Amino acid sequence: MRNFAAAASLSLILSASALAAVQPYPASFGTMNVLANGTQIYVRVGGAGPAVVLLHGYGETGDMWAPLAAQLVRDHTVIVPDLRGLGLSSRPPGGYDKKTQAEDVAGVLNSLKINKVDLVTHDIGNMVGYAFAAAHPERVKKFVIIDAPLPGIGPWDDIVRSHAL
Repeated sequence: MRNFAAAASLSLILSASALAAVQPYPASFGTMNVLANGTQIYVRVGGAGPAVVLLHGYGETGDMWAPLAAQLVRDHTVIVPDLRGLGLSSRPPGGYDKKTQAEDVAGVLNSLKINKVDLVTHDIGNMVGYAFAAAHPERVKKFVIIDAPLPGIGPWDDIVRSHAL
């Protein structure tokens, strides 16, 4: 009985870690390193049609978007960079402010010759997306912000004061 319980526990742990594994991008996606704004930015690109940029959060990479990218690639050009300092993008000594990272995104789009995009952003990617939209409003058709507040917008002061947040 003890061996069965141990085996069942091990099986549960292994199956849970398999569910948490990073899903691969569809084979139709390509990857490239783009020199954007003086920094090597790793980018996944796939599909055809209206362009959508997916920006990940802090401590994450563009890998987090694989399930959504697999759906969007059916009728969109999907662009998924790793923000500077994360994933396979370079780690320069500076430039981690959101305006500089927004210019990284602009540089990626320039290299791909894409003028207008829909933005889908998460966590810290929201701040980069907001900086991009503020600097380049003519390039943004739609903007979806997921899972994080923006500094100075809404109840930001309450959020900053709350240790729980």
